[in-house]
Amino acid sequence: MKRILMGLAFGVALMAQPYGARPGYGPGYNDSRGYAYNGNHFAERIARGERMGLLTRREASRLWDMERRLRYETERAYRSGYGVSPREQQRLAEMSRRLDYEITREMRDGERSGWSRW
Repeated sequence: MKRILMGLAFGVALMAQPYGARPGYGPGYNDSRGYAYNGNHFAERIARGERMGLLTRREASRLWDMERRLRYETERAYRSGYGVSPREQQRLAEMSRRLDYEITREMRDGERSGWSRW
């Protein structure tokens, strides 16, 4: 009897998992790998850096290009119809980490554009 109850409890716990949150993903999808573009808000961070004067025009242009490329590659992988392969996940995660690093580095390098309140 205990085995049946434990099996049912385990089955209920598995059914509560949010499968199908994004197209192309099924069981085993892990959003904590960093390649989920929508969760990182890169565009907002770049725009905020421009508004605050922390990014020069050239830095912002380069970051916008990197962000656009990451968005394009992510959307292309989603639309492929086969899901995102582990190799694509690695590549997108690396692109995401690199863009995150570059945004942080450029905003902290001390180069200012125009007037700034800092």
